[in-house]
This record gives sequence, structure tokens and C-alpha cells, in this order.
Amino acid sequence: MTTLPPEKPWYKHPWVWVLILIPIVSVILSFSMLFTAISNKDAEVQDDWYKKGKAVAQDFARDDYATALTITGDLTLTDKKAQINVQSKYNLDDKARPATLLLEFSHPTDDKRDFSVTLQKQADGTYAGTISKVLTGRYYITISTPVWRLKDMIFLPLTKTLTIQPEAIKS
Repeated sequence: MTTLPPEKPWYKHPWVWVLILIPIVSVILSFSMLFTAISNKDAEVQDDWYKKGKAVAQDFARDDYATALTITGDLTLTDKKAQINVQSKYNLDDKARPATLLLEFSHPTDDKRDFSVTLQKQADGTYAGTISKVLTGRYYITISTPVWRLKDMIFLPLTKTLTIQPEAIKS
């Protein structure tokens, strides 16, 4: 009768540890992804979006108003001053030419670089304001009032006056 060598205990088999490590590593990775998701919050949406039932849609009424009135804005940025000359082929009323305009700068990847400037109406009909930061790189800009809005993408610093035109009406 031959005698077999004694069996090794279960914890001395390497494949047992490989099988135990797979769920342990997956739990550790899951908790690290959860920590990353909680600590890095997504940026807020910056547009005229609304929720109707379960559908999410964008409101283009202000863009359409600017298109219908053919409103354009000539933007000039020099050092720390922003100036906009609003033009239209129609005679704009006080709602379309309010005392202030909002000029928003949105960086495409870093929401910490986003900011806005309120521009005051000047005696000559243009709007002017002070920018507190030195801007370089690509930005999305929005020039808006409560009734109309112009949007564009620009590369800063600007070397000349830039004309911002309304987007085409979306159907």
C-alpha cells in the first residue's frame, strides 16, 4: 500500500489567494471611485434649460428674439475694460436696450475661471464695464438682457473689435 504525502492546508495553495483577492480588489476600487465621484462634483449647467415632465429641453426664446431683431454686438476688450456697442436695423425700445447688460465668460474646461461682468449703459449708447482678471485662451461669452441673448466662442486676448451675431433660429 502506498502512502500519499500529506495534503497542504487550504491557505498554502496560491490559487485560493488569487480567488480571494479578486473581490477584495474590486471592493477597494469601487470605494475609490465612489470617493472620487463624491469629491469632484460636476459643474452646473449655464444656459436656459428647463424640465417639462421627464424631458429636459432648452429655451431658445431669447436667442430667437435677438435673431428676429437682428441684434449684433461689437465687443472690444482692452486691458481691463470691456465695451459693447449694441446695434440693430430696428429701433430698439428700453426693454431691448436696458440700463445694464450682463457679459458672461465661461471657460470650456475649468469652471473656476468662469465669471461675469455687468456693463453699464454710457451716454453714447454703448455699454462699458471693468474686468478684474487678465484673460487668455478660449472662452464662451454670453451677452444678455432679460429679453435677448448673444453667444459666441472667442480666443483671448482680442486684438481687434469682434462682432457677435445671433445664432440662427432653431426649429
